[in-house]
Amino acid sequence: MVIMPDALIALLKDWHSVPVATTGADGVPNVAAKSVMVRDPETIIWGELYFMQTHENLLRHPVASLCVWEWTPPFTAYKVKGRVVIHRHDEVTAALDRSVWAGHTGEFAARIEGMAAVVLTVEEIYDQTPRLEAAGKRVA
Repeated sequence: MVIMPDALIALLKDWHSVPVATTGADGVPNVAAKSVMVRDPETIIWGELYFMQTHENLLRHPVASLCVWEWTPPFTAYKVKGRVVIHRHDEVTAALDRSVWAGHTGEFAARIEGMAAVVLTVEEIYDQTPRLEAAGKRVA
């Protein structure tokens, strides 16, 4: 496991949704916005509501990558990679903070009961800040 730096944790807490990438059975990448929470400095969690492509990809290949960045200069940015475990009907799912549910339509309320929790254990962190001396370098 890898400990996320405070700056990355702060960015994840500031964002409502972040782009999360998975890989399909055919090797084709998939990116979807997920409302994430930082559970602890080594773990990111989100609710899986729709059980479509991202969910299917994670069942087949339980790894994901996400990115997050500042909107104003100096544009600090990170890419996070890790393994995931999908939880259903357990204490992990029940503990999801309602703040990750914000912004969804009325249809969302009907999905809460069957929601899954995706727990990503951080394994790698890369600097994605747009500057030659930093971009792409592994930081943890």
